[in-house]
Amino acid sequence: MVMAWVLSTLGLGVVGLRDYLEDPRFGLSDLLYQSVQLFVLQLQVLPDKTSWTLDVARWSAATVSFYAVLRAGSVIFAGELERLRLRRLSGHVVVCGLGRKGHQLAQDFLARGECVVIIEKDEENDSLLAAREAGALVMLNAAADEAILRQARVDQAALLLAVTGDDGANIETALAARRLVRERAPGRTTPLRVLSHVGDLQLCGLIRASKVLTGTEPVEATPFNIHEAAARVLLRDNPLDRERLSPGDPRFVHLCVVGFGQMGESVALQAARLAHLANGSRLRVTIVDRKAEERRQRFLGRCPGFTEVADLDVLEGDVEYAEVLTRLEEWGQDPHRLLDIVVCFDDDRRGLACGLTLVERLRGRRVPVRVRMSHEEGMSALVHGSGEGRWNGRISVFGMIDRLCTRESILGETLDLLARTAHTAYLQRKLAEGEVPGARPSLKEWRELDEFFRESNRQQADHIPVKLRAIGCQTEPASPGTGTGGFAFTSEEVELLARMEHDRWCARHLLDGWRKGARDDVARTHPCLVPWTELEEKYRENDRAAVRQIPELLALVGQQLVRESQKDEEAARQRRAG
Repeated sequence: MVMAWVLSTLGLGVVGLRDYLEDPRFGLSDLLYQSVQLFVLQLQVLPDKTSWTLDVARWSAATVSFYAVLRAGSVIFAGELERLRLRRLSGHVVVCGLGRKGHQLAQDFLARGECVVIIEKDEENDSLLAAREAGALVMLNAAADEAILRQARVDQAALLLAVTGDDGANIETALAARRLVRERAPGRTTPLRVLSHVGDLQLCGLIRASKVLTGTEPVEATPFNIHEAAARVLLRDNPLDRERLSPGDPRFVHLCVVGFGQMGESVALQAARLAHLANGSRLRVTIVDRKAEERRQRFLGRCPGFTEVADLDVLEGDVEYAEVLTRLEEWGQDPHRLLDIVVCFDDDRRGLACGLTLVERLRGRRVPVRVRMSHEEGMSALVHGSGEGRWNGRISVFGMIDRLCTRESILGETLDLLARTAHTAYLQRKLAEGEVPGARPSLKEWRELDEFFRESNRQQADHIPVKLRAIGCQTEPASPGTGTGGFAFTSEEVELLARMEHDRWCARHLLDGWRKGARDDVARTHPCLVPWTELEEKYRENDRAAVRQIPELLALVGQQLVRESQKDEEAARQRRAG
């Protein structure tokens, strides 16, 4: 727009000067050169001889020059203002990397009124302008540079999100932040929380196990993986036990994963952590892929404990093959099988085409199809916008960056509140029994707790809805001050849910490479990795205690428990009253 303004001014200046000078010796280049003088306010003319075109050009050039000075001043002044704001910042959020994930996270935090500092090395990044306009402070440099982190006052920040496209840079940023806090704020009371994205699923697990991000500084540093986050949200919102499976129910859950890359592996692992049901049935997972057996072997090489928790088989071939579709159709007809199909291709177009093919082929059968999509807009709109059409309720999408890169999804504050409270109750019980704080890695305060045990508590919280569905219970918002609403499990329910909790606990350890043996946290052996019937009574009581505290945990997040029969009776009363 400014360029068009400048060119039109030059054009008017050339025309106006040609009429003013009335000298054929002045060619176009001479007139153009004279017109340029208008912008530096050096062209002297006789006022009574100027035409309207030259007058307009003179004032327009002066205005352009004045505007340029103001813009330059505002940029310089804005930089000074940003530096002043940075010097006083505390409790802010630092986002390193303004790619898709970083941009979405920054926008979400800004929308919540948080102060956000962005560190981005690409000056040409299209999202920089939008971030500045939304109120973010922007610093142009590599995030792993300790001097830049110092300028961003990371040592005084509440949260650091390292989400560049380079896994190594993200980890180095977390390590640099630890060093910075150790040097500049070793006595801070609230720890700096650091989340570093590691896009490679295997590498993310190895970094967690290595404990390279742990230390004595007041810093809680954790690697996270977007595929794991997507799987957690998927199975939270779309439970595999979508129908109540009571003790003695002959049915089982069967998960078919189409496309077994990193997302497919994440979904299978999350399913194996969650699918511990009241009827004791064993989860079955089938890999549908052109290289299914090869991918199965690689997966088991990284996670050999998976087959101790669930059955894992393969269906070799493309999902559009007739024999593959026929097999899926047969499974969909089996009344003893709760079949779920999750399509995990990286390509949105291919994933949606595959999902719609499955929906059409499985028409008339209650088989949910979930399709991974990278964006909220685009092809996923075909599913969301179907309304009451032919696909409504039969296909859904998951994994969109727009939904995953939010404060709640990435930080998991509600989940962490439940996990932290559950761990505190466990620690208090153990200390009351005479155990010594810190004698074992699990006997530490949450702030000092190893990430393995933190995650174990999170998975315990993840499993609460599975337990509630098993006994026909639901949650509903609680009125302020009502607490648990007087809800209590029966002794039979406590026993059933405790057995489910033990199964979940065993699966969590087996998936992470633990084995039965004398207690050794280094060798990863534990005597409790046995069936419930073989578990000593003192360990069973741990699981019962974890179950009994569920109503109190839910009350912390404003929820209370009700039985489905009570809900039905209340609905009937309302219908009669109406």
